[in-house]
Amino acid sequence: APETPLEIQKEWLCSQRVEKHILFLCSGLKELSAGWVSLDASRPWMVFWILHGLSLLGVTYDRGTGRLTPGFPASPTLMKALRDAPSREACIQFLATCQNDSGGFGGGQRQLSHIATTYASVSSLIIIGGKDAVDVVDRSSLKVFIERLQVQDGEYKGAFRVHVGGEVDIRASYLAMATSRMMKLDLTAISVSSMVDYIRSCQTYEGGIGGEPGNEAHGGYSYCGFAALALIGKESALNVDRLLDWASNRQMELEGGFNGRTNKLADSCYSFWNGGLLCLVHDVLHRTVLADCEHAEFSSYAFDPTALQEWILCCCQPAGGGFRDKPGKRPDYYHTCYSLSGLSLCRSCPWDGHAGESPAESALPKVNLLCNIRTDRLKEAQELIM
Repeated sequence: APETPLEIQKEWLCSQRVEKHILFLCSGLKELSAGWVSLDASRPWMVFWILHGLSLLGVTYDRGTGRLTPGFPASPTLMKALRDAPSREACIQFLATCQNDSGGFGGGQRQLSHIATTYASVSSLIIIGGKDAVDVVDRSSLKVFIERLQVQDGEYKGAFRVHVGGEVDIRASYLAMATSRMMKLDLTAISVSSMVDYIRSCQTYEGGIGGEPGNEAHGGYSYCGFAALALIGKESALNVDRLLDWASNRQMELEGGFNGRTNKLADSCYSFWNGGLLCLVHDVLHRTVLADCEHAEFSSYAFDPTALQEWILCCCQPAGGGFRDKPGKRPDYYHTCYSLSGLSLCRSCPWDGHAGESPAESALPKVNLLCNIRTDRLKEAQELIM
């Protein structure tokens, strides 16, 4: 029986399963039925979920042909589906229509700029890759847009709004910082200290982070809050020990997957939200220990990557393709994206004895823990930005 994370991925992500996942993801790039109208303002998110999932499965846009191309021998059925998928140029043009002159991207043409769809659009363009894709982003107006989102005074001072005049949400702080990092923006007009104070106020008595002060600790919000601080080098502003205790207890003893809140059921999307959070926390504690003692040895076990992979691959991977929230649910693009991100980080856990293997041996490429896109794609994009 497979025992290591790499062996588990190779057994459960065989070529037939991978092709079904790719076919499932490609189905979302075509014209959708009227039943999807509720996601009209989330179309850049769907592009991100799908393109990120495909990139982790080894399918990316070829810059010569402009078509989705697998990095492995594929069946005729899969090759036809990839040929029928929207071209690279079509994806770039769609995302360009979502950008507003005032800065940022909306959920579609002539829709209000929103920090969530801005992050999704920027990430998608980086995944597509190439100077023509990265140059779609108007960095000057984007900088102005993000700086306008920070609350300057009052109860929520330092927080970010999701759009100009919109509601405050800790996710907005993360999305603003992640987008700025990806695009190498220098946000000179924001108050870092105020943002740090606001995020600190969202840490609860349990140790996790809520969506705003007084809210229940939540896995997604905890990742966003901590990652926002990590992006500006201020992780120590939180009580990291309490956060570690809360986050590590989100892994279910029987299922192996994470839940998002105390006393809730496991959900595959938290494989990345909680798993990524714990990897970031581990990194901070590791640096702290080494700084305190030059010859110190640091060993910790924030979560069990083998158990997490077994939950994702054995319980959340239906036979028809895609990944689902949990058994009994239908697969969707969101859970497919974050399940694959969770599988990727399992292969790079710093406390996993097999994490040092060659990247060529990995079943899935490595994701950047702070931005959740492939590390190689982010590096290439940032080298293109002058």
